[in-house]
Amino acid sequence: MGKRANLPEDFRAEARTAYAFLVRSEGFSEPETVDDRLFRCTGLRFRRADMVVEFQYFGGREPEVSTLLTPVGADGTRGRGARLDGLYTAVGCGPAQDVPVSAPTRRAMLKRVHEHAEALRRLLPLLEGGFPEP
Repeated sequence: MGKRANLPEDFRAEARTAYAFLVRSEGFSEPETVDDRLFRCTGLRFRRADMVVEFQYFGGREPEVSTLLTPVGADGTRGRGARLDGLYTAVGCGPAQDVPVSAPTRRAMLKRVHEHAEALRRLLPLLEGGFPEP
């Protein structure tokens, strides 16, 4: 029998690779692992002086991948966070369909990791002036 998949571990490993550009070229810290057993959620959190980016995988009945961006003020106060798909459409990067969240299989989950990473690459330069108003 083969080794059984560990989806949270697979998600974090894939995300560390796909989002390495945040540390390499965008000024974010090395990622912290985030686990929330209550919500069956695992992920990575990257921090920069002006922003926190969290990539999460929610297991359970309807598994999904989610990316949350939260602005941080000069005084360290965290602002209201926004999901990647909402910001992506708000600044005109493209439709929300470019950032799908549904991850019913391991393969779909790994694909979502890369789709979110690509969307974030396109979005970050457009957030230099701050987050758009909701």
